[in-house]
Amino acid sequence: MVQANLDELSAALKTVQKELTSKFGKKLLETSTFRGELTLVVAPEDWIAVLTYCRDSETLGFDRLDCLFGNHYPERADQPFEVVANLTSIPNTTRVRIKTRLADGESLPTATGLWPSAGFDERETWEMFGVVFDGHPNLQRLLLISDFQGFPLRKDFPLEGLVGGRIRTDLKGKL
Repeated sequence: MVQANLDELSAALKTVQKELTSKFGKKLLETSTFRGELTLVVAPEDWIAVLTYCRDSETLGFDRLDCLFGNHYPERADQPFEVVANLTSIPNTTRVRIKTRLADGESLPTATGLWPSAGFDERETWEMFGVVFDGHPNLQRLLLISDFQGFPLRKDFPLEGLVGGRIRTDLKGKL
């Protein structure tokens, strides 16, 4: 596990880090901090277990999923995709970021059973990056037309040309 400098964390976030490390140990692949924020990286198979524990633990009490989104890092050939969940504990006034990394074509279990609000975010992440969420109740296009082909927030998505049966133009309106 990659360990971060925990000195910059608040006492409450140090407690969060300590409890999650105690519970999950080597299942936490990385721990990092930036500007007083705590980020933990877990394997896709541990995604739901860690999120469930964060929500159900009486001491942690992460009762709110602020957002869930995807990222694409094509330079990481083995796991170019990342799904990130930002959790908030309103009673403890703490936030934590849980990440998992995925190979192209690898799916992730849905978090809609934990937070129904994850449904919208997972649909958007699937639509923009192509990350499939197993068990999602309604994984269909949300923002784009139904016959659109491709995933427009992937870094390898073409900026010009024929996409989804439609002609795309550059920003100046030329073909």
